Amino acid sequence: MKKLFIALVVLTAVTLAALKGSLWYLTQQFVDNQIIQAKPYVQISYKDIETSLTGRARVNKLKVFIPSLNESIHIESMQFVAPNLFSLMTLDSQFKNQEIPESLSLIVRGISLNLNGNIMKLMDNPDAEPTQIEIFSTLACGDVYRIGREALLQMGYEKLVSDLFLSYQFKPNKKTLSYSIQYNIQDMAQFNISGDLSGVSSLDSFKQQTVQAGKLVLDITDESYIERKNHFCANKEHLQVAQYINKHSKQVKEYLASFGITPEDGLLNAYKTVLEKPGTITFESDLSQLNGLQEIQTFMPNDLIQFIRLQLYVNGKRINEISIDIDKDKLIEVTTNKEIELETPDQIEKKQAIIIKKYRPVSITNLKNFNAYRVKIETRKGKHYKGTLNASDPQTYEIISRMRSGNISYHIDIGDIKSAQVFF
Repeated sequence: MKKLFIALVVLTAVTLAALKGSLWYLTQQFVDNQIIQAKPYVQISYKDIETSLTGRARVNKLKVFIPSLNESIHIESMQFVAPNLFSLMTLDSQFKNQEIPESLSLIVRGISLNLNGNIMKLMDNPDAEPTQIEIFSTLACGDVYRIGREALLQMGYEKLVSDLFLSYQFKPNKKTLSYSIQYNIQDMAQFNISGDLSGVSSLDSFKQQTVQAGKLVLDITDESYIERKNHFCANKEHLQVAQYINKHSKQVKEYLASFGITPEDGLLNAYKTVLEKPGTITFESDLSQLNGLQEIQTFMPNDLIQFIRLQLYVNGKRINEISIDIDKDKLIEVTTNKEIELETPDQIEKKQAIIIKKYRPVSITNLKNFNAYRVKIETRKGKHYKGTLNASDPQTYEIISRMRSGNISYHIDIGDIKSAQVFF
């Protein structure tokens, strides 16, 4: 009897060791296959792989090298968590059969990006027009038109380190799937999205578009970014922080009005509260009655707010005034009408409270007023140049374009210029 017991113990230990070895091998095979598929675009390496009989597999110390940018992204670890060992070992076959495991989590820790690297330098391309969101966020922020690499460095950040958590729970008998996404940029902000989907029976459900969204919750929690940005922009405007917040809030209202958009005062006050007392913003909605993105386009803003039961909370307090009025005719006119020719920068600033920065046409004779501005030039021979204008020579303009390897200058006779645009 004693020998039988010992034999069972040994057999169990050997079996568990074999299972763990098999899991390690399957994980390594899966990871190496992904590395091979990604090789044309990036080069991925890692230190080691850890597995657990509880249904966990982790890859440590990943390095993702992007040859085209000569830049690497470092990841502390990437971990899959399945309900059990069998589920983790059969993930590949389940996905091939369009099956959805009962639950699954992906945990990525320590995604590190150096602000002095080439990837982040792309953010500060002076010839790239800022998006409307970038313009909105940098109102009353001096000559800053986007919060890119240079701005983040001045705000005290040296690198961006983030963690990502993805998880879901699938209930096949109810055809529902609950999901959660958490993305945290350390010492900056945290974003949490959670919700549920119905009509889910397999992966084919997503291809066949039978999935229906349900409740959705979005939490945005500030960790230091808003306070740093307040001080950064206030310094650019030579203002106290409270003065900057007042000026920025006023310009936000004017900026939206220039597009024909008028939010309720409660919504504007909530935005100002977020700047004054950074904390958590929460959006809650119910999308179960929507039948797709096309239906959203048929709603007026306030009707959509009511239809999806949108609720807004700032630092735990519900904001009741969240309606928005939109003058469609004005919005269409502003977004489609061509800009009239610019005068000098001083004349423009006297006429406009807010400058919506973009490339605008100017006459050739007026171009000399925009020395050191970013410009687009078209010559009579059909050649195009984009860069910073040096108009110190009355006969020849120099266009300085920033390349990845350095700057390159083009000298263009004024008489050869067919048209010009200035970024302002």
